[in-house]
Amino acid sequence: MGVQMNLLTYNGLTRIDMKTLQPVCDLAQSYTQESDTVWVFKLREGVLFHNGDKMTADDVMATIQYAKKFPNSKNYTASMQKIEAVDPLTVRITTFAPNPNLLNDLAYHFNFILPKSLIDSGNDFNVNPVGTGPYKFTRWNKGNSIAFEAFDEYFDAERRASIKTLRFVMIPEGTTRTMSLESGEVDFVYDIAPNDIARLLATDGIAVANVTSVENFFLHLNCVSTPFKDVNLRKAIAYAINREEIIAGALSGHGTPSYSCVSMGYKESSLENAYSFNLNKAKEYMGAWGGDPASVTLDVICSNETKKAIATIMQDELSQIGIKVTVNEMDAASYQAAMTTLNLTAAIVSWSPSNAMTYIQRFQTSRRDAVPSSFADPKTDEVLSKINVCMDEKKRTAMIHDAIGLINDMCPFVPIYQVDYFRAHNANLKNVVCSATGYVDFSVMSW
Repeated sequence: MGVQMNLLTYNGLTRIDMKTLQPVCDLAQSYTQESDTVWVFKLREGVLFHNGDKMTADDVMATIQYAKKFPNSKNYTASMQKIEAVDPLTVRITTFAPNPNLLNDLAYHFNFILPKSLIDSGNDFNVNPVGTGPYKFTRWNKGNSIAFEAFDEYFDAERRASIKTLRFVMIPEGTTRTMSLESGEVDFVYDIAPNDIARLLATDGIAVANVTSVENFFLHLNCVSTPFKDVNLRKAIAYAINREEIIAGALSGHGTPSYSCVSMGYKESSLENAYSFNLNKAKEYMGAWGGDPASVTLDVICSNETKKAIATIMQDELSQIGIKVTVNEMDAASYQAAMTTLNLTAAIVSWSPSNAMTYIQRFQTSRRDAVPSSFADPKTDEVLSKINVCMDEKKRTAMIHDAIGLINDMCPFVPIYQVDYFRAHNANLKNVVCSATGYVDFSVMSW
């Protein structure tokens, strides 16, 4: 939900259109390429930050330089060698090498534009988020709720918020969320408990938006300091997982089995070297690994009840190849903290970037800057480095497709399923736009 909150309060030079998943201009009014490595962005005039500062090229330059200081932002900022304020409304970005994904990178929330004055003063944007977005942050009751109000001076008249206040309430238990919607206590439920979907679809006065997603849920494995650094053991687990059984049992049938490490639904998607349920193959790979299954404990951390249900089904499935699974449920903050250490064994994780090129960046060695236990491989790095500088779209598409087959063969993690998004809301809410990447465009919603 952190990215969803950022979409309310901030903008980037570009944004991802929630209907098409293509990058479009946002704070930038237009852009041109002077060469494969030099991009020039013309900024919109008269854009205001929530604190009253007028946005200029200096804010863009300060923001990107600030973002570069954070390890998690590396995949989205490292390509930019130089950011120049040509004049108050013109920014020139020079990349180290050709970067065909720059417009997507600039649309990612790590590159959302901040006021230079607050960067310089040391503002804590986690406590005091100030951007140019359609909503202004007003109050955060940690662990309970977070509130926003419409920014009346938002620069984009067509996307200016018509709903004046938003209040997001944290309701961990799925059935309680459903009952809150039915009673009118809340107007929108972002995450419906799978076993409540049929009930809400049949309820008068409630609408349910259903979107086929590109969000891939997978079992992240520590590929550095555990036995799962062995590819044969990872493949054994991949073949031992019965995805259809998991979807039926943990998701009430609402989901699509995922056999590839990169989501289906992108033009470059591939099922080459993909993994289906095959217990005989799982046992063959256990033999190729050669270790004692009794020596392996798969401790899976989970941040919500759905992930816990998935891991619980895996306990039985993986017992068939001798692997013991323990399920460790924790709150979201503890879960995120665990992901940044090498103490982690495994976790159920999901990701839903807008394009396949962004997705495959998670298989670069640099990913370990954010998640130390991530897979890394020199051959994969070499292949991705060539893709990352290929400006020929047709050639790049073919290269990404082939790279997915290579990645699947390395089995960096175990794909499980892709989500079918169900967002339930008061039927009087109009213009409800839900993206295949998981986000909702609250700024265009109206009564």
